[in-house]
Amino acid sequence: MLDYKLIEALAMVVREGGFEKAAKTLLITQSAISQRVRNLEDQLGLPLIIRANPPRATAVGSALVAHYTKVTQLERDLESALDLTTATEFLALPIGVNEDSLSLWFMNAITPLVKDRNFTLHITVDDQDETLKLLKAGQVLGCISSIKEPLQGCSSILLGKVVYHCLASDEFMDRWFQGGVTAESVRAAPVVLFTPRDMSHNLFIERVLGLPPTPYPHHFIPSIIGFEAAIKNGLGYGLLPHIQSGRLLSSGDTVEVVPGKTLDIDLYWHHWDLKAGPIRELTGEIVTFARDVLPQK
Repeated sequence: MLDYKLIEALAMVVREGGFEKAAKTLLITQSAISQRVRNLEDQLGLPLIIRANPPRATAVGSALVAHYTKVTQLERDLESALDLTTATEFLALPIGVNEDSLSLWFMNAITPLVKDRNFTLHITVDDQDETLKLLKAGQVLGCISSIKEPLQGCSSILLGKVVYHCLASDEFMDRWFQGGVTAESVRAAPVVLFTPRDMSHNLFIERVLGLPPTPYPHHFIPSIIGFEAAIKNGLGYGLLPHIQSGRLLSSGDTVEVVPGKTLDIDLYWHHWDLKAGPIRELTGEIVTFARDVLPQK
């Protein structure tokens, strides 16, 4: 039988992003963390950590981290059901969220529950196409994703859709799209992207414009405020969700690059399929709030 202290050490290294941070979380030395992970690898005869910066779990390591996360949550649910927790104890909820949702509505959705139940949030931000990998690796209990199909042992619930408008300043339009939005102008005009993994603009080109995939100059600006400022200031054109784009259009700061055409992306809430406990409460709050603020089909 595997020693859960060893699995806990592995999970903390992956979750905290390093041996030193994991040691501080568990209140033991860094050498003790390293030894526990090494002992687990020796027991299984397999590498569990890719010793990069930050460390990453191997396929087997990810399976162990996922198992540990689920077992830990079940233990906490049992303690809650048996009233073994105290009013001063806080329960950490690791969640994966895309930047748009986090900045525009997610915090409002979960704040009442978090304040009422003494939860703490451990949020990891990633692209909506990538967050499901966090759940698969056991790094989070739930995530918001654009992928519909649930993982084994998990559930997927449709939240609604995000309607992205492609915006640019008048100055930018005059410089880059004076002759219209064509394959040539799309290849030439600089785009504002959130991160290198942001694939939304590629989808816009293919689905909305009906053009083949093409390289284009681009800025990486991983900030909602900075992203918006880059578009308003004419550095590039890009996609903004309806909650944000409506304000920019009504103020006259931007115009639609292709009026009336939008990129619609469905969002889903994925979570471990546990029948009780905090994850069920969290799911109820997120689903209810999201369906009020996101357009439904």
